[in-house]
Amino acid sequence: MKERIAATTLGCKVNQVETCSLLEAFKAQGYEVVPFKEKADIYLINTCAVTARAAYESRQLLRRALKNSPKLVIATGCYVQIGLEEIIEKIDHPLFLVGQDQKAEIPNLIKKIELPLERNEIYVKPEVQLRQCIPFFFRRFYNHHRAFVKIQDGCNAFCSYCVVPYARGRARSLPEDLVLQQIRLLKQEGYGEIVLTGIHLGWWGKDLSPPRNLLSLLKAVSKLHPPRIRLSSLNPEEISPALLDFAAESRLICPHFHLSLQSLDNQVLKLMNRHYGLQEIEEVVWMIKERFPNAALGADIIAGFPGETEEAFGRTLEALRRLPVDYLHVFPYSPRPGTKAAAMPQLPPHLVAQRAKALRELARAKKKAFYHTQMGRSFEVLVQGYDDRQNLYRGLTENYLTLYFSGPPALEGQIVRVKGERLVDECLYGRLENRSSLNLASFTR
Repeated sequence: MKERIAATTLGCKVNQVETCSLLEAFKAQGYEVVPFKEKADIYLINTCAVTARAAYESRQLLRRALKNSPKLVIATGCYVQIGLEEIIEKIDHPLFLVGQDQKAEIPNLIKKIELPLERNEIYVKPEVQLRQCIPFFFRRFYNHHRAFVKIQDGCNAFCSYCVVPYARGRARSLPEDLVLQQIRLLKQEGYGEIVLTGIHLGWWGKDLSPPRNLLSLLKAVSKLHPPRIRLSSLNPEEISPALLDFAAESRLICPHFHLSLQSLDNQVLKLMNRHYGLQEIEEVVWMIKERFPNAALGADIIAGFPGETEEAFGRTLEALRRLPVDYLHVFPYSPRPGTKAAAMPQLPPHLVAQRAKALRELARAKKKAFYHTQMGRSFEVLVQGYDDRQNLYRGLTENYLTLYFSGPPALEGQIVRVKGERLVDECLYGRLENRSSLNLASFTR
């Protein structure tokens, strides 16, 4: 009987890629992959530490896995890298703890240990000093109809609130030939959408010899005639007119841009060690909307950062109301040990919560307003699944809208054309248009 392995992932898309690759490696060794909620012989938790909440949830998942009395519980990821002592202190059970530099080797590392563990087995270096972006290849992105490709890891920015450079090391790029190799695999598997992701995506190529940039990579990707490409988060200064021109001309890149803004107040941005101001944000936002009027434009915002006065928060709120930003990911600030911001005077928790609530209310209003502007349009929809509660398909449009519609069986994973017809609460409903081309297995240009 095959041994069973279950895994779960917290945090970013990069973590999701790494977990998927590890599961595929375990499967190749003869393991059966099962859902995390089921009984398994081995549990793997790929942790996150970007917020205090993420660290807490990582510990909760480790405890949940231990309750099933498996042969082994593996903890890896950012929280293990920078919170090792805290994990050992708060979880009174032997764990297999693996740092970022050895993560890709987990399927081989566990062959070297004796079970059951009598004490914690630790493969964590105090500092991450990786010099290369380790590839995490896979053919199937489990339970997804679109696939993420990790093209970059680490970060050199050292924003004052962020632990990522300490948890993942310096910025480094996956060489172009390896990026193209992974995209070819996914194209062969019939994925309708590929999402390029990284810890600092816009930094890709700067460490390569000769240096490259994201635009040059996209031009190389386009020669593969891939399925549609979506970009994950970018900083404002990383979106150039040339990048947008290529996106418009090639029709390769989905009209969806997510900006890592964090604040729209100049003084707060300086405290955060972000290297742009409101003027640069405004220029980029309007440049995107001029070229792509129907693009979904999103932003990350931190609420209640140390030093954020009422006036500063008011300026961020006012700018967000004024600018054509369509949705927000709001993060209440929480101090992370070892960062500069953790040593700054902190705002009262109730004030942080109030500001986060105000931003989320604005986010709901802006998202609803954007959905209203899309009524009556036809979309290329990647069918992601069937919603049993509504008896409708659920899909993702090229500009990042969730759209529900009815259709014949076996549409999952296909890209079909759907017209948006009505909005109920925050859900967009539509009508299938291209019934004559439903034999398409994946997206074609």
